[in-house]
Amino acid sequence: MSQPGPGDSFGSARLVQRRMAIIAFAALAILLLWATAKILAPYITPIILAGILATFTHPMYRRLRGRLHGRKGLAALIMLLGITLVLVIPAFLLTLMLINQATGLLRLLETTNFQKIVASLNVSEKLSWIHRFAPGFDASLLQPGPLMVRVLREIPGFIAAHGTDFVTGFAGMVVGFFMMLIATYFFYTEGEWIAEELMLLSPLPDQYDREIFAQFRGVVDATFRGQILTALAQGAVTGVGLAVAGVPAPILWAAVAALASLIPMVGAAGVWVPATIYLFAAASMRGGSYGWAIFMLLWGILAISTVDNLIRPWAMKAGMNMQAIVLFFAILGGISAFGFVGILIGPLVFALLVTVVGIYKTFLPPVDSPEIVPLEVPLESGPIAD
Repeated sequence: MSQPGPGDSFGSARLVQRRMAIIAFAALAILLLWATAKILAPYITPIILAGILATFTHPMYRRLRGRLHGRKGLAALIMLLGITLVLVIPAFLLTLMLINQATGLLRLLETTNFQKIVASLNVSEKLSWIHRFAPGFDASLLQPGPLMVRVLREIPGFIAAHGTDFVTGFAGMVVGFFMMLIATYFFYTEGEWIAEELMLLSPLPDQYDREIFAQFRGVVDATFRGQILTALAQGAVTGVGLAVAGVPAPILWAAVAALASLIPMVGAAGVWVPATIYLFAAASMRGGSYGWAIFMLLWGILAISTVDNLIRPWAMKAGMNMQAIVLFFAILGGISAFGFVGILIGPLVFALLVTVVGIYKTFLPPVDSPEIVPLEVPLESGPIAD
């Protein structure tokens, strides 16, 4: 047996040194990535929204940049101005409409004998027929008078106790909006350079990187399309219910419901719930039937609230290679895990997973490929046979 020479020892030392350098570099990279993630964590939502917005509007930005002879900074500023007008003006008008509606409802309650209206509901008498099917049912537990009076009495105290939180939340939304605009400007002007750098860092061939980018763009487009179609559908369904129930200006409130459906935690319920209260109060004042109020309540729960879960997966499915049921759970799980931004992140994660699995399959040789050598263990030799 030959003894290792000096060259072999030097090569082994260089190999160990190289491995130690790789380990140290990996540890440093992980540490820097962790620190970067911690720094950006408070602003991750505006950054994600900026990336989504820049991806969706990038074709318009490129056309505008071409007309401005390549002045990308000016084109980005014009795009941000247009985005601000498109987002802020409808939100401002919607807020004024909702405040006006809430003020009108409060005036209606102030100018009427609210206690008399609540007492006239007489839920116990109207639900007495349930005793024939459920003798142990106590309809007095559903009497709305004590509950509604207690809620109205606690509203001023609730506003006083949480007024600071409301102001802080509103200020946070304004700051987040401006952070999103700043990030969107950067994505406009440097987005192509970022995509090229990611392709250089990626170990995959360029065709697979382009496939992943195309999948991301498709998910963004499908998400925006799903949002818009869902808002239009909810506005239309809300308008039909309001018109049938006899609520004044149903077309106007249908438009408000369509805009409100784009706002998380508000939705079309910001229109049909006050409309239902209005119908109940109007029926009590006139001494008439509560049929239309009950219709509006059931229409809001069964039709308006359900159309969101039906239209959105159907509208988004056209831009994704994903089953509707999978997309449905991806949207719900994304919202549960990431909040409102999860409407995009959930389908995006699933869509990228499908893309990565498809790329992985292309690297696998066929089952009958000669590269796959079956493992055959002879049974007539070896220690087991002996």
